[in-house]
Amino acid sequence: MSNALFRLRGGALAIAVALLLGACTNPAAPPAPPTPSPSESVTPTPTEPSASPVTVETFFAHLQPTRTTLTSERHTLTVGATDDPVAVAVAALVDGSLLPADPDYANLWAEGNARLLSTARDGATLLIDLELGGLQVGAEAESIAIAQLVWTAWAIDPTIADVQFLVDGGSAETLAGHVDITMPIGREPAEAVLSPLQILSPAEGTSVMSPVVADGVACVFEAAFSWTLEGPDGSVVDGSAMAREACPARAAWTLELGALAPGDYVLTVIEHSAMDGSIVSTDSRAFTVVG
Repeated sequence: MSNALFRLRGGALAIAVALLLGACTNPAAPPAPPTPSPSESVTPTPTEPSASPVTVETFFAHLQPTRTTLTSERHTLTVGATDDPVAVAVAALVDGSLLPADPDYANLWAEGNARLLSTARDGATLLIDLELGGLQVGAEAESIAIAQLVWTAWAIDPTIADVQFLVDGGSAETLAGHVDITMPIGREPAEAVLSPLQILSPAEGTSVMSPVVADGVACVFEAAFSWTLEGPDGSVVDGSAMAREACPARAAWTLELGALAPGDYVLTVIEHSAMDGSIVSTDSRAFTVVG
């Protein structure tokens, strides 16, 4: 082999090695990863305002030995964020879905199949538009049924001075044939329509711890009334008590019943006639002592 040929081959080999080494030491740059596109902003969907429980004072009829009176209970209603608590309470009374916890009380609208169409305000007057389904009651009961709505509306919103009743969107003369509703109706004096005696605590059907203290309100002659307590074994104890003021004030009273054994009890408060001692009005509560 000639030296020239060796040099040629040696040179070719050198070039090949150089190219190979170059390929190992200088690799081609990998392709750049794709540039991520900006993420799209997501606008959250507005949620509907949620309903919440609202506790309000609502009024019911109370049949007494001498007349029908008006009395109240506190009830918790579900009220939407945009709802009017007055309208919710009135609607529940009118359609009969709101009933008293105390079996001595009654919602006089419950059997009438009426329905609230709307409520509106005209200054201090609340407009209540009803669809009547046959409110068939006497004159006294019609007056108390109307008072249920008037007093409930005022208890929830004291800026309401009176109520103008409408029927099917227009004026009407009466709801059940006895009481004139052509003009706005306000609240009668408390001593004329509210129950003379009312137990506020214990509430009907609740469980309490011993010792037991009862309280309530009264509007009775000389602030005096009597009470009885029936125990789990049927035994009855009785006594007398006084409110802080006499009628016409509607005043608070407190009755310490003391340490009571566990079991079911019924407390009754009683107003007696100053003339002949007959029973004029009562109120009672069934409750359970649990310890």
